Amino acid sequence: MGKRESNKAANRSAILEAARQHFLERGYEAICIRDIIRSTDLATGTFYNYFTTKEEVFRALIDERIAALTEQLHAVRQKARSLDEFVHGAYLAAFTAIAEDPVLYHLLMRNEAAVRTLYQDSPMGISLQTLKNDIRDAIRRGIMPTLDADHLAAALFGAGYEIGRVLSASEDRDPAKAAAFATRLFLGGIQSFASEKAATLKPRVRASG
Repeated sequence: MGKRESNKAANRSAILEAARQHFLERGYEAICIRDIIRSTDLATGTFYNYFTTKEEVFRALIDERIAALTEQLHAVRQKARSLDEFVHGAYLAAFTAIAEDPVLYHLLMRNEAAVRTLYQDSPMGISLQTLKNDIRDAIRRGIMPTLDADHLAAALFGAGYEIGRVLSASEDRDPAKAAAFATRLFLGGIQSFASEKAATLKPRVRASG
């Protein structure tokens, strides 16, 4: 890398780091581009050599890592040859990523409202859609009983998201323990859909009064 390219990479990194700190401390809505650039040694106009908007720099902090994690989880689920491998393998990979990079999760949590506005469906909408597709594929491959893929994806994703929240805030970040808990929680419920009796069960509703 030449000196010019090295300087450009350093400038971009400086902007991203300043933006990360502001997004973590004050939140997406409370800051502007001027706040970001003032936290660096760069001239104000330098920002626009790398980003055009605050949204763009925010996405740069999230998109690449979320995309990489989504691809990793997809690969784990595609390789799964059993329901246990499908559920546990993905949870272990996700929770390990959170334990190794809790700052990313803190960034998502601190700016949850902005993330939900900028990303459709959920903070990781592409990840959720990929999970739905992987569940349908697992049903076709016969490692998962026939069930509602949309409902199961919402349950798996929601539980993983909230357990990840707890994990990222914990001093003792143990992804294996979290993955074992989530897997045990879901395996019995998913397997119950293989039973004909399960399909006839109706929820009990307590009569009012």
